[in-house]
Amino acid sequence: MSRAEETIVIDAPAAKVWSVVTDYERYPEFLPEMTSVTILSRHENVVVARFDLELMMRFSYTLRLQEEPPTALRWTLESAGMMVANSGGWQLTAEGQKTRATYVLDVELKGLIPKSVRDRLLGMTLPQTLERFKKRAESR
Repeated sequence: MSRAEETIVIDAPAAKVWSVVTDYERYPEFLPEMTSVTILSRHENVVVARFDLELMMRFSYTLRLQEEPPTALRWTLESAGMMVANSGGWQLTAEGQKTRATYVLDVELKGLIPKSVRDRLLGMTLPQTLERFKKRAESR
């Protein structure tokens, strides 16, 4: 399994960052590789959502997201054609009117996935993705 972890400080209160992180269906508005997100079910703090992406090829996966408002989000893989495992989460720590956001991702891919796709999935774009979340939270 491959692991990626990144931390960023966002100039917005934790509640605002939390609202961006958990507004799954709006991810395509600021994450260009995300073509759609569909909430399949929501019960209390557990959300099951399908994420459709295009990173040189189209694919989708379904995650079970466990929300722990307003500081933590954890997920595990429900199903995916090209992944054996996908788990991770967000940890949000308030620092006055700023938020320290840590993102962790553990992924294991199936089969012979091209290295360029694997690298993009496993963290080469992680800093850029976090910058997009930062920009979104700071502009709301």
